[in-house]
Amino acid sequence: MRRFLDVLYRGAAVVAGLCLVLMTLLILAQVVGRWFGVLVPSTEDFSGYLLAAASFLALPHALREGALIRVTLVISRLGPLTRRVTEALVLALALPLMAFISWALSSMVHESWQFGELTQGYVPVPLWLPQLPVALGAVLMTLALADEAVMLWRHGRSHYRAAEEGEG
Repeated sequence: MRRFLDVLYRGAAVVAGLCLVLMTLLILAQVVGRWFGVLVPSTEDFSGYLLAAASFLALPHALREGALIRVTLVISRLGPLTRRVTEALVLALALPLMAFISWALSSMVHESWQFGELTQGYVPVPLWLPQLPVALGAVLMTLALADEAVMLWRHGRSHYRAAEEGEG
């Protein structure tokens, strides 16, 4: 199970990286196109969709690797037991919140698909297409938070803390 989750998080991070590359290529095409008087339609729209997808798909891997912004200035000064309890409390609060966000985003994707909604840009796209990777990233982040909570509970230490201290 551990290997599957690691591959899942890494795969989502790779897709996030590909979204950033595609976004860069789109913007580059728009810039070069302007030099030659060629319009690249909906570049801003597609770049925004790719940025949202990249942001959410990168979350689980960033959490696992200790790359998310946390208040380490405060928690690094806590004793081992107090720090563990604080991290467990934060994970216990973050997990249901992220689960609710995942549910809400997934419901939004389903409704957009069900009603056949289209984007408002120059190039109409079924709205569920740009929404899907955002919802998927949120679901994966919920899974990653649960994974970290289990690791903290079972082993007394999360992956992100081990990575932060150079042991991950």
